[in-house]
Amino acid sequence: MFDIIVPTYRINPAWLEECLQSIKRQTVTDWHCYIVDGTPSDWPQYEEMMLVVDSHLSDDRFTFMKQTGTGVSQARNQGIAAGTSPYIAFLDGDDHWYDEHLIEFVNYMRDEPDGVIYWTAADCYIELVFPKTGEMHRTHRISSHIIDYDHMSRKEQHKAICLSPLMTSQVAIRREDFETLDFGFDTELCLGEDQDLWLRLLALRNLGVQIPAVTGEHRSHAEQTTQGGQQLGGADSDRIERLERSKEIFRERHDYYLSGNGLVRDAN
Repeated sequence: MFDIIVPTYRINPAWLEECLQSIKRQTVTDWHCYIVDGTPSDWPQYEEMMLVVDSHLSDDRFTFMKQTGTGVSQARNQGIAAGTSPYIAFLDGDDHWYDEHLIEFVNYMRDEPDGVIYWTAADCYIELVFPKTGEMHRTHRISSHIIDYDHMSRKEQHKAICLSPLMTSQVAIRREDFETLDFGFDTELCLGEDQDLWLRLLALRNLGVQIPAVTGEHRSHAEQTTQGGQQLGGADSDRIERLERSKEIFRERHDYYLSGNGLVRDAN
C-alpha cells in the first residue's frame, strides 16, 4: 500500500533507530521502506549509523540504497523510483511517527479520494542553545497544521498552504499523481524543494486534505544537514549562490518568495 521514503545523511544513530522503529510499530503493516543514504563513510558516526540500518534489514520490508547523487531531492526521487506502491509517504531520518500515522492516511484517502496531497500535524521540538552559558532548552509547538483550514474556500486553502509550508514527514501522496508531473523533487532547489512539489501537485487538482491529528514528532536542531544545501557540499559562497538561485526559481515558478528560514513573503 505505502512506499515510505527515508533519506539519511549524517543522522544521529539514536534518532535513526527511533525513526525506523516508529515505522515498524505502525498499525498499518502493508508498507515498504526505502532508506536512501548519502552519508560519507569517513563521517565519525558512520559505522554506528550503519549498524542501526543493518539491524532492520532482516525485515524484508526495508531496503537500503546508497544514494547515487547528492541532495535530499535526489535521494527522495531515487527512493520513489525504486518503489511501486500506490501511495508514497515521507519520513526524514531524524523524525519519527506515532503508531497510528499511516492508518490516518488510509482512512482519509478512502473517504476523500479526490485529494492530491494529504498531511497531518506534528509535535515540533526546537533545541535552543544559549551562547553565553551553553545551556540547552527545548521549546514545543504544533507544526504542519493550518487553523480553520476546513472552513476556507479552495483559493484560501491554497494561499494558506503557501504561507504555512507543510512538513515533509507528515505528507503522503498518490504515486499516480506524482508520476503525472514532468519531474519529481527538483534537484536544482536546495530550499523549498518539498513545498515546490506540493504546489505543483496542487496545480493538477487543487485539493489538499488536512487530517486533524498529531501523528509524529519533528526535531529542529543545529545538526540538520538537509537544510540550506549543506548536503551538497562546496564552499560557503557556493552554497549561498545556490540558495539565492533556489529562491529565484521558486519565485518564478510560484510567484512568491520563500526565505532562507522557511517563511514566505509575498512576491508583490
